[in-house]
Amino acid sequence: MPAGFVAVTALPVHVIIVNWNAIEETVRCLQSLSQTEPPPQQIHVVDNGSEHDEAARLAESFPNVRVHALASNTGFAGGSNVGIRHALAEGAKFVFLLNNDARVDRDTIRALVDAASRHPSAGLIGPRIWRDRARDVLWACGVRMGFGPNLGQLRGFNQLGQGRYLNDERVDSLTGCGLLVRREVFEAIGVLDESYFVYVEDADFAARAREAGFDCLYVSTAHLEHPGGYSTGGGYAAGRKYLTAHGATRYLKRHGRFINYMSWITFDVVLWPFLLVLALFRGELRAAWAKGMGTLHGVLGLAPRPPSRTRSS
Repeated sequence: MPAGFVAVTALPVHVIIVNWNAIEETVRCLQSLSQTEPPPQQIHVVDNGSEHDEAARLAESFPNVRVHALASNTGFAGGSNVGIRHALAEGAKFVFLLNNDARVDRDTIRALVDAASRHPSAGLIGPRIWRDRARDVLWACGVRMGFGPNLGQLRGFNQLGQGRYLNDERVDSLTGCGLLVRREVFEAIGVLDESYFVYVEDADFAARAREAGFDCLYVSTAHLEHPGGYSTGGGYAAGRKYLTAHGATRYLKRHGRFINYMSWITFDVVLWPFLLVLALFRGELRAAWAKGMGTLHGVLGLAPRPPSRTRSS
């Protein structure tokens, strides 16, 4: 890794990446960060109890990266919090949460920091996220917390990027796959809620930040590419559906508005039996059932079941 990561001109940003049995993805993420100009002050990789000595291998390959090896999988929230606490203890002005399967541009972090300086009320700042940039397919340009089949709707998801979401703007929420956070936000509301384990913790964090008076800002000139979903299978996988459904019920109990409850009752409760029948014909029965179980366990207040999926090297 280039010595530039610790240069005196570094941006006042600590990057936090969580790795869990996905060293190839994490390496590619770190390689994209190595091209960042100016570089971030520090990069932290938190290894969530991966197999095959992945923490040691990452530390050996990237000596300028702080690798924090945990004994077990504490989830995205738990792993991120380890890095966040280290970053804050070391005086970070900004923390950049980054999924390990994401890729940044050379100037992504700088564009986010510049936007933060232009918008002092923004506590959470997020980039324009591509699902497949070569084909002009968006993944998210901020999040809308309104009526729809999911708790939050990714703005621009699977749409062509040309002509869409080309201005910086305040949004309801932002996704944690690439999220710049001011130090003052953590000082005001604390770190991520580890009871979510993975998924929805970012929506909860954004809701708490808004309640404390901070804005969520989407920045159109900062770019990130993110295919998504490696740790739980991605797409319409059982692990992802279970955890998002479980997290949605927890979110509603804390931050739900009338429109959120109506959306949840419609799509996650009333229409779930129809979804189950449809999934049977599509070969997605396991995922649809997992979504129902996640909803039930969340309503009952049961702790979420961590995913069993692993990725080996």
